[in-house]
Amino acid sequence: MATNGANYIPDRTINFNVTADEGNIFLGVGTVDLPEIQKMTDTLSGSGIAGEVETPIPGHFQSMETTINWNAITTEALNLLRDGPVSLTFRIAQNEINASANDNKVKAIRIHLRGLVKSSALGSAEVNAKSEQTTVVETTYLRVFVDDEEQVEIDKLNMIFKVQGNDQLGDVRKALG
Repeated sequence: MATNGANYIPDRTINFNVTADEGNIFLGVGTVDLPEIQKMTDTLSGSGIAGEVETPIPGHFQSMETTINWNAITTEALNLLRDGPVSLTFRIAQNEINASANDNKVKAIRIHLRGLVKSSALGSAEVNAKSEQTTVVETTYLRVFVDDEEQVEIDKLNMIFKVQGNDQLGDVRKALG
């Protein structure tokens, strides 16, 4: 993206944190596997079509999983096992290199998600090693901001899908009454 003569190239995550709705920062998170956004599809074939075409179903998505990989067994990870939905916020400081000048820029990425914990693996026990506990969340709500500008919102349970503020399912909800 070129702005004001700058040519910023996304580089890497400088650092990140994870918080629950209560505002407490989860310490000991090693990595997070954020959800894959994969549209549901169906096969279109028939008269006038030379073969098959996988067509996306507007605003519908396959299962989205978020995996939190902890360095060690933590009370925060075990607390996520309680019944009911969890709500988490991921904040990422992303480095961008200016290819047109001699400076870098930090881009703020914020990801809100809600869902239900599907599993928690306690990991392993080994002398002088991480236990690598994991928590897997079935993600039903996802909202992504880049520098405080909303980019994507997916709310599967309320039939909402927006890209940069454009409601992709408005006509569908209207048709359904």
